[in-house]
Amino acid sequence: MSSTQIRVRDWLFRQALPLWAQGGIDAEGRFFEKLDFDGRPITSLPRRTRVQARQVYVFAEAASLGWAEGEAVARRGLDALIRDHHRADGLWVRSVDDAGAVIDATPDLYDLAFVLFALAAAHRVLKDERARPLALETLAVIEAQMADPVHGGWQEALPPVLPRRQNPHMHMLEALLAWQAVAPAPAFDAAARRVLDLFDRRFFDREHLMLGEFYDRDWTVRPGSEGQCIEPGHHMEWVWLLGEAARLGLPDLSSAARALYTSALTCGLRPDGLAVREISRIGQVRDGGVRLWAQTELLRTLTTRGEHVRAAHLTQRLFETHLATPVPGLWIDSYDAQGRPQDASVPASTLYHLMTAFSVLLTEPA
Repeated sequence: MSSTQIRVRDWLFRQALPLWAQGGIDAEGRFFEKLDFDGRPITSLPRRTRVQARQVYVFAEAASLGWAEGEAVARRGLDALIRDHHRADGLWVRSVDDAGAVIDATPDLYDLAFVLFALAAAHRVLKDERARPLALETLAVIEAQMADPVHGGWQEALPPVLPRRQNPHMHMLEALLAWQAVAPAPAFDAAARRVLDLFDRRFFDREHLMLGEFYDRDWTVRPGSEGQCIEPGHHMEWVWLLGEAARLGLPDLSSAARALYTSALTCGLRPDGLAVREISRIGQVRDGGVRLWAQTELLRTLTTRGEHVRAAHLTQRLFETHLATPVPGLWIDSYDAQGRPQDASVPASTLYHLMTAFSVLLTEPA
């Protein structure tokens, strides 16, 4: 095990996971949205379905990596997710309050993607018998109520909203690939192929070798600033997903993946190796600040592509910046372009990104 892996393992299993398992969960097994920088929960915030689902994945994955305490946390979180967030029609609500009462019953594709992702982890690690039937039911209702048969993909919410976004579709692909890896089904395969087709036809900008974010109803690029928005972190996320898709026998879009990888490294990194928030379609920096999630996506992709020296350097930078908190196991989620921290609290949602990157880093050969 390399020194980088040792440092990551120590932070994850001795600091972060114990802290969040103690302070990040209420008596009913629900996960808090945020902690303060002393590690205490912040209450009276909507408990978003996406965060509950992400945390179920985090603790299930921790159990799969050998942190035995994670299994019980994941099971309680899954029970709470199903009990509080599942709608009678088979979709899932957007958020509940501290007591589990529904605040916003809107079905949101981003949330639904993470429900499917959490259920895949519950099937793979917890061997929960509810997971696969629930996932297949959820996908079937998404297809029945949210599919766009004319333009492709799914509506981002019900009722439909604009702009159309690649991001929820990317996470749907992530969840579908997670299912195809552990319990394949024709429904998962077909839906994943449709996302890949949408990427190939609409999301991937072949002229500029960039990945767009925001679109009109027919998947044409949004005018103005929204249409110019390019996030290097999402480039890296798609590079990893396209590699996974090809590995699972889905269409091979490796040439597009290489282009996204190159354009992000060329236009989207600061001199210190951190990925900026946003660039334009012609590669100009629009927001030179940094978010932790983008660094974890960069780290995962560097690791899977065998760029271990760069990955080690990036990990060192994370411990010097985002993970350099007085209470170990927390993080500073965002900095502005001048390097000033932007957060008054610690969002639980980021732990999913840290786990996806660190899980790969800990299991890939150094």
